[in-house]
Amino acid sequence: MLPSLSASPAVEFQYTGTLTAVGRGASSVPVKKFTLHGLAVAERTGTSLTFVIDEQGGGGWAWPERFGRISLDRNHSPAGKTQIRLLHNHQGTKYPLTVRLPLFANSAKLTDTAEWTEGKLRYEVVRRRKVGDYDCRQVDAAGRIGLTQTVWVAVDSPIVVKSRQTVFMGRGDRFQLEMELKSAAAVDKDRLARLQAVLTPLLSLQQTLQRKSLEVRPELSKAQLRAVATALRTLDRTARDTPYHSLVAFIKADADSQQRRVGDVATLEKKLLGKTAPKFSLKDLNGRAIDAKEYAGKITVLHFWEYQGEPLEEPYGQVGYLDYLSTRRGKLGVKTYGVAVDGRLADKSKSAAALKSIRKLKQFMNLGYPVTLDDGSLLKKFGDPRSVDAKLPLWVVIDAKGTVRHYKAGFYTIRPDEGLRPLDALLIKLIREARQ
Repeated sequence: MLPSLSASPAVEFQYTGTLTAVGRGASSVPVKKFTLHGLAVAERTGTSLTFVIDEQGGGGWAWPERFGRISLDRNHSPAGKTQIRLLHNHQGTKYPLTVRLPLFANSAKLTDTAEWTEGKLRYEVVRRRKVGDYDCRQVDAAGRIGLTQTVWVAVDSPIVVKSRQTVFMGRGDRFQLEMELKSAAAVDKDRLARLQAVLTPLLSLQQTLQRKSLEVRPELSKAQLRAVATALRTLDRTARDTPYHSLVAFIKADADSQQRRVGDVATLEKKLLGKTAPKFSLKDLNGRAIDAKEYAGKITVLHFWEYQGEPLEEPYGQVGYLDYLSTRRGKLGVKTYGVAVDGRLADKSKSAAALKSIRKLKQFMNLGYPVTLDDGSLLKKFGDPRSVDAKLPLWVVIDAKGTVRHYKAGFYTIRPDEGLRPLDALLIKLIREARQ
């Protein structure tokens, strides 16, 4: 018999799941496996559900997106927008996939003959069935394209014992997402206190990081890394002998690795910042050299990035914000150049594909500033962040006297209504200096 939230302070769940391609020619081997740990705590107005998900295969979320808390009302329906999701990389594109919650919403409706409509789905209890050790009701959910979900819910509890759903990625590629309960146990007050001693600082850290919804980039800013270091002082101790120990160990290893990269990038920055920029030349998308007179003696922004049309992922290198800034400050003499870094440009047999991808992104984003070509040689002159395991983009700003005044590897942390405000502030300063 499954534990009841009404008879204990909390219930702890453990699920395992798989994502498998289906259809003609598909292998029966899962493309992704995952585990889900959940903790449901009864509260006055409903249930608090905290989860941690771990993915193997096909990519996955960065650690700040692998856990969270969902508030459920008395009917076990989510009170907010937070969901449990996988992140699967299919053919170079990342797809968030929603996982069914451990507690079945509107479980009070479940009778042996129940039927109802919720949103775009029609639900029907079709039969009773034994799943493992548990007596369950099988609930089928059908939409416009037919049966999309099947859920087996315990007869004596709102706990989901097993679920199966159809998901689509790419150009209609069909997959089956399955999840099954491996254990469910009542949690006494002492264990609940130990678990919450880890969860409370974890969730507080997540809130402090203020990452945007569905963020897929693992990189953290210097301020975020400092917040992680502070939180780990508590988490290192409280996570021992809990289901969250491996997550905290991963956070520590990732934070240490990112901190080392920050130091290595700072070393690259030190070599250039405040010094005369190395001599460089630029080639347009037709392979023609851009006359150096266009940018000599002018404030110049170089944006090194993998300008590629596929996979096309947000934030698109923040090129939309850069395009706006280029138009605005270009009127005051600032020159902006995108530098498309692609090693294929050095290989005649591959350069055409590289150029096609670069042009596709430029056209898609309707960029007004010039995009130039680099097989990696130009980037190396300015210090390739990838050489120290950091990532592009790289932003380099050269003042009117030819001095490097700004070197930044990675994306800016910005607010949508502010755009590239830190970069703009620097350009305004350099414009004023040039006029003096």
